[in-house]
Amino acid sequence: MRRIVILILTLVLLSVTACASRAETMRQVGPIWYENQAIVLLYHDVVDSGEGGAADEVSTIRSDQFEAHLLAMRDNGYRIISMEDFVEFILNQKPIPANAVVITFDDGYENFYTHAYPILQKHGVTASNFIIGIYSDTYYPDAEPHLTWEQMKELKQNGMGIYSHTYNLHRTANTGTDRAESALTHKLFLEQKERLETDDEFKRRIKSDLEFMNRRIADELGEQTPLLAFPYGEYTDLTVELAEEAGIPIFFTTREGINSSTDKLVYRINAGEPYMTAEALIQILQKYSQT
Repeated sequence: MRRIVILILTLVLLSVTACASRAETMRQVGPIWYENQAIVLLYHDVVDSGEGGAADEVSTIRSDQFEAHLLAMRDNGYRIISMEDFVEFILNQKPIPANAVVITFDDGYENFYTHAYPILQKHGVTASNFIIGIYSDTYYPDAEPHLTWEQMKELKQNGMGIYSHTYNLHRTANTGTDRAESALTHKLFLEQKERLETDDEFKRRIKSDLEFMNRRIADELGEQTPLLAFPYGEYTDLTVELAEEAGIPIFFTTREGINSSTDKLVYRINAGEPYMTAEALIQILQKYSQT
């Protein structure tokens, strides 16, 4: 009987310790810059720190620079949360930590796997990549290498997120004028028919692309809440409506700002430029302090 009592007391103690540990994990350490809101960061390319000139290109940062961003956010009290937690925050008002930050990448470049992913794993945090489906399904020898589905499966299994940047709408196309426009937001000129798409043709093209991309991701990586990052950050009320009809509830823009739980059009801060030092990033983040 005594052994049973001791065992029960031990189990209770372990349970209390585990709860205390979880509470400590959720306890905010350091200053509270904002609460019940989330900042979403946007990156594109991460190159090896020794690649020289490539790191000076637009929308490109070095791997050591990216790691410095993560360390600076940690040291200043920011909490990197998963995309799943952010989605629950937006759709179901699930609580998130103070100073919450979500890390996103656009375009599905392979260097997310080779350069960013090891750093994210090293520091125990997650990020999500919005991929262009056709570039992972088709080999383009002249294009920058993109993620393969096998790489994405590994990324997903280890806590990273993979979402839609459309299947084949991340491009500009002939719209019957002197200027090429986004294939997501404009009617295309049908050269064989010598006319623009009709309203119905435009709607079918957009909706079928978005639905197909949702299905490709689900078939390869499993069912999840579909999300969409707009190519070039461009969208219209109609494209949002069509995307909602395709089952997508949350959209990622390139407009800068901070997000509350009612923001279905998500603001993002562009952190992935060569000039963005860790100090500069923290200065931008602290513009959104509520104190």
